[in-house]
Amino acid sequence: MITTKEWEFQLPGLDLVLEVVANVEDLVTDPEDDDQIPYWAEMWPAARGMAQHIWDEIDFQGETVLELGAGLGLPGMVAALKGGSVTFSDYIEDSLKIISSNAARNNIKDTDYLLADWRDFQVEKKFDWIIGSDVLYNPSLNPYVVEILKHNLASTGHLLFAHPSRPVTKELLESLITPLGLQEDRSKVLVTVQEPGVPEFYQEIDIHHLKKTADQNPLP
Repeated sequence: MITTKEWEFQLPGLDLVLEVVANVEDLVTDPEDDDQIPYWAEMWPAARGMAQHIWDEIDFQGETVLELGAGLGLPGMVAALKGGSVTFSDYIEDSLKIISSNAARNNIKDTDYLLADWRDFQVEKKFDWIIGSDVLYNPSLNPYVVEILKHNLASTGHLLFAHPSRPVTKELLESLITPLGLQEDRSKVLVTVQEPGVPEFYQEIDIHHLKKTADQNPLP
């Protein structure tokens, strides 16, 4: 049984009240197994930066959105509020349960939920948008994400990724621009970070918006 607490996310014109994991450390069962570390249960700064960018800058107008590694699903919920038909995906069932509960609590509709592992991503549907917040940090998993982007992005689709200035993420996204026929816009969002025992500070989140403008030969 996961213990939760209320958490508020506020932007101009937006006020979400969510149930989030109260103590993430309680969910650690095997610290030596990366698959068992509950990264999904944290409300990461990149997710808040992505949500803010979506709220301020993007109108999905009924387009389909796939959120990879949704975790607590904040960006996807904001995308749904901005007109997207959102599929939340994660390989942890508890992640999708919490997202579904919070979507209902905040009257967020037009959502779907996909329990799937990137290493065996059996999905045929193509999406107008594929989004992710701080999910491209693991070099051993990134090749699987590349395959998903190649297979599941619509022919004139968009990618939207946020991260806290990770070189590995920047390098991966830059490597996709030519082979996938993408045009990129970059921006930055400042989010407030609060950690136990550390004074409140701002963190800069990089936002990459890449639009697929032409069909290209797939990566080798």
